[in-house]
Amino acid sequence: MLYKVMGRDVFKDFVKSLISNYEFIGPKRKDKAVHDFVPIKDISELDINYKRTTIPPAKKILFPPDEKLVAYEVNEKIKVRPVVESSEKVLFGINAWDINGMNFLDRFFVTDFVDENYLERRKKLIVIGMDSEPTETNFSPSMDSEYAKDGFDLYITELKDRYFIRINTARGDEILKKYSVTENALVKDFKDYNNYMDNYRKKFKLDVNIKDFYDNFELIYDDDEFWEKVAKNCYSCGSCNLACPTCFCFNVKDDIELNLKDGNKTREWDSCMLPEYGLVAGGHNFRPDKENRLKQRYRCKLKTFLDKFGRYACVGCGRCIEVCLAKINIADNINSIKKEVSV
Repeated sequence: MLYKVMGRDVFKDFVKSLISNYEFIGPKRKDKAVHDFVPIKDISELDINYKRTTIPPAKKILFPPDEKLVAYEVNEKIKVRPVVESSEKVLFGINAWDINGMNFLDRFFVTDFVDENYLERRKKLIVIGMDSEPTETNFSPSMDSEYAKDGFDLYITELKDRYFIRINTARGDEILKKYSVTENALVKDFKDYNNYMDNYRKKFKLDVNIKDFYDNFELIYDDDEFWEKVAKNCYSCGSCNLACPTCFCFNVKDDIELNLKDGNKTREWDSCMLPEYGLVAGGHNFRPDKENRLKQRYRCKLKTFLDKFGRYACVGCGRCIEVCLAKINIADNINSIKKEVSV
């Protein structure tokens, strides 16, 4: 890791250069409450002072909601052609917890099976991170996700009169040298950065007792009364999955042309909270009730991948809390499991 500082007067020209030379994806205000990461053509469109995005930016770029995987032609011989669509992009302004969510997807899509579509996009994605204001539902410090150690090329932190930059890759170093003027970070810069991070972490107001969840979950797992209470108002709509930066479930379908010869296999996001998710041939459903589906979602997020990858499949962004029509709160539920066991 290299550490540099950039003057405030240089920052704007640096961003303009990136917009001019790359396909640039950054935060743009949609309305008073929400921003979205979209292609930026002019710096006036860019708003890095964002607080809330509904769809995680890295997820929708690397793992699109709908994408072609394979094109095929059925004649005397069957021809199959993989479809891998990717281009170099700059993802600018993504915060630490969304970078950590992307890091989880990086691990998932190359473990057990290497997903070439995801991998090609990831290789060509230049990631430049920046801190953003946490929402009231954000508990990322509890999940150790408010700070990104890796997964980015550059991470820019705004101090009072300058920017503190962490350089994580040779590509990031090259971009910085090509489009900006920086200086080596000195002791004072590190002190100011540490003070900034101390104050930044104080902005997160929601705390989750995740430490004891791993064992307590097993004790509460077969408590039907508890799960009926937690899932009572669930609509099984799947909004929590769609807004989650680490959810990876998908379905693959065949789209066949009217000539019955040409077609595509298409991947689209799926949700483990939908009643049809566990439905198989013969009408059997492995998870027919919402209580079981919600319980399994919590196991997946907070236990399964801790065993498999050594990290949670939850970064504490709080999006699922905000988008849930039934106001189901994963943070409250984690803490309530601790309370139930302690009674």
